[in-house]
Amino acid sequence: MKGMIVLINVYISNQIPQEIRADLPSTYITYYTSSDISEDLLDTVEIAWGLDKNVISMIESPESKLKWIQSFSAGVDYFPIQQIRERNIILTNTSGIHATAIANTVLLYALFFTRNLKHAIQSQSNQEWDSIPHFDKLQTLRGKRWLIFGTGHIGREIARLAKATDGETIGVNTTGHPADNFDLTVPITEFSDYLTNVDIILNILPLTTETRHLFDDKFFDKLTKLYLFINVGRGPSVDEKALEHALDSGTVQHAALDVFETEPLSSSSPLWNYDQVLITPHESAESNELLPAVRDVFVNNLDAYLGDGVPDTDIVNTKEGY
Repeated sequence: MKGMIVLINVYISNQIPQEIRADLPSTYITYYTSSDISEDLLDTVEIAWGLDKNVISMIESPESKLKWIQSFSAGVDYFPIQQIRERNIILTNTSGIHATAIANTVLLYALFFTRNLKHAIQSQSNQEWDSIPHFDKLQTLRGKRWLIFGTGHIGREIARLAKATDGETIGVNTTGHPADNFDLTVPITEFSDYLTNVDIILNILPLTTETRHLFDDKFFDKLTKLYLFINVGRGPSVDEKALEHALDSGTVQHAALDVFETEPLSSSSPLWNYDQVLITPHESAESNELLPAVRDVFVNNLDAYLGDGVPDTDIVNTKEGY
């Protein structure tokens, strides 16, 4: 591996190369960020951290020595998976490190609506002390039934918090295999039996051919006054027009959305205009703990790669797409 070059996405802190050198001192690794590498060096890069136009160029170049890409995120649907598979490039993600932030955000979404916080925010903005009881609009999470699509690290942490509020948790995964913090798990082929008797439906599934527009008119038509629909998975898993129809009909009473079919969400999207919809700009996974955690994943994988040529954790199955 003499002369190995590592390319680090410019989005990541410029301090990272120095920190990696401290953890893994080596005289034969050269680090570049995307902003300072010259074009003639791109084909010599063996490892890339993150995805940008430089990495795309390397994936497409037949002369490239690229062997491994470390994703900054857990989801990798925005990578050219087929080309990566054809080139036998290893792709690793950061599965699990976002669980705490996303679970905290999901709990916030649920409390935002059950505790009618929008009314309090509006009253404060208007400098109004509105103390008239709104008992019919104030709920707790006790006894709420959650149907959670995805039972991986994130799903299990969300289920743990839901259980802490005395909620009931049903998980949906590929085979229906058991998962911690879930009262029940069902295969993705059988979730329809549970749609009419839950309060909160949450999507955290990766985007695949099977999950694209999983939540469509056919799905929403099976609901009966769902209290809250949450999407922190992937935007294209939800047919937004179908969700709008469900909101208009009252089939879905509230929605909290962090991801969208097209991002950024267009200012002309009708979703902005629903009082019962909470929109956040794809930030549920963000926190001040994220970058150090991503760095640790990369350093551990790099250490393993230097030993036997294979990263240690979170290797993506490029055939499955996650």
